[in-house]
Amino acid sequence: MSAASLEVKCEIEQAGEYQKYEYLVYDIYGIGVIGYGVVYQKGNSAEIKIINVDRLHRGEGIGSLLLQKIISDHLERDIYVKTFESLIPWYEKFGFKLYSEPLLLVRPSSAV
Repeated sequence: MSAASLEVKCEIEQAGEYQKYEYLVYDIYGIGVIGYGVVYQKGNSAEIKIINVDRLHRGEGIGSLLLQKIISDHLERDIYVKTFESLIPWYEKFGFKLYSEPLLLVRPSSAV
């Protein structure tokens, strides 16, 4: 399966003072969720809380598809993510820079 043939769906809801963006990628049948992401946005910043891809579909570009959609939805905002050390190079490919310890990365809104 190719990530290019898949679509990222986004649902937005108010969660207190934040807007919660929930990103979903379904399998080719439109039944099972194979990719999932959550972003909380407030003002000029957005924080990625999770990006997860079903184990059977890792390495197919689904995580990158999710991250590209997140970036395009929040281009005018600084995007923050706390992550594992092993994922830093992956985020850096998308313009994120190591900001502080413990492993907080940021993609400034100016990184277009």
